Amino acid sequence: MPAKYAFTSTLKELRFLFCQTSEQSSALRSFLTRAYPTMKKNNPQTPILLREALQTEPKVYARYGNEPPPPALPF
Repeated sequence: MPAKYAFTSTLKELRFLFCQTSEQSSALRSFLTRAYPTMKKNNPQTPILLREALQTEPKVYARYGNEPPPPALPF
């Protein structure tokens, strides 16, 4: 049986954006409280980023290995 929350090998990053206090983000906060330990245990090599900011709509972004790298920033 496959592991719960096992990610594909092409997934390079998983990013969650949400508000610490808003009702809109409560379901995502609840999900992460329950699922984050299992996701991290089953995918130790994949960065799972949690970004909290006031008045932020809850969103999830996944970055895969087949995407081109971001452009270099000038110094």
